[in-house]
Amino acid sequence: MEKIGAFFAEKGPVYLISQSFGVVAAVLLLASFQQRTHKRIVVMQSCAGLLFGIQYLLLGAYEGMACNFIGMIRSFTFSFRNKSKIVDSVFCPAFFAAAFGISTIITYKDLFSLMPLGAMIISSFVLWIPQTQKLRALTLPTSVMWLIYNIACGSVVASLTEVFCEISIIIGLIRFREKKAEKEV
Repeated sequence: MEKIGAFFAEKGPVYLISQSFGVVAAVLLLASFQQRTHKRIVVMQSCAGLLFGIQYLLLGAYEGMACNFIGMIRSFTFSFRNKSKIVDSVFCPAFFAAAFGISTIITYKDLFSLMPLGAMIISSFVLWIPQTQKLRALTLPTSVMWLIYNIACGSVVASLTEVFCEISIIIGLIRFREKKAEKEV
């Protein structure tokens, strides 16, 4: 326990505050994969994106910050899927993919900067898919990219979040697959 206290004392109060934002964001993100509807998944992920963006801002990890703030807008926009012709158009995820590319050009620091870019471009098309089971399954590769980035920028909470996120996705896949199988019997 002393080592944990020394670690946070060495990092300072801003680091501790950043990790606090990460904890709340993690809870929202993990809970999102347990939601039944596409809208609830993307709205919860939008809120998590805002909080993760603040966390990365406090850490000075501007690539992650920019990607999460744009991702927050993207997730909120995707909550209108099947209600808007613009959002239903493939132009919508392509627009957000381009926005992530531009933000990475502006905030690029090193090769690790490419991890959020890859994850967010892939997830722009994954979150656009209205089928929740496909959304869950196709989110797994993006989680690995974020895990690598989080380790590189020193976010303990976000790194643990990605591990738990993968577990939550797998639970959601199994849980909703079993319910679908029960309905078919």
